[in-house]
Amino acid sequence: AVRACVVPVGSLTEAQNIVTIEGLSADGSHPVQQAWIEHQVAQCGYCQPGIIMTAAALLKDNPNPSDADIDAKVTNICRCGTFNRVRRGIHRAVEIEKGGRS
Repeated sequence: AVRACVVPVGSLTEAQNIVTIEGLSADGSHPVQQAWIEHQVAQCGYCQPGIIMTAAALLKDNPNPSDADIDAKVTNICRCGTFNRVRRGIHRAVEIEKGGRS
């Protein structure tokens, strides 16, 4: 995951893909999106697209992250302080991905 505000599109190669939050899933079925809704992770929502995309990238690389792993990778700033909900949401996304229910 990279922040779009600091990566010029012209610096990307044809081999690289750009996936935005709109491309994560058309119907909101991605496990991170489901977990965010289920746990009402977002508060104001300003930072959530970046955090959701970072969480999705984290889970792609590490399908069962610890809190320390999450803290190390999810460095987006949330001025509302929803970091505990973000961690819970990521752990819930892991359960959803594995087919688990809460």
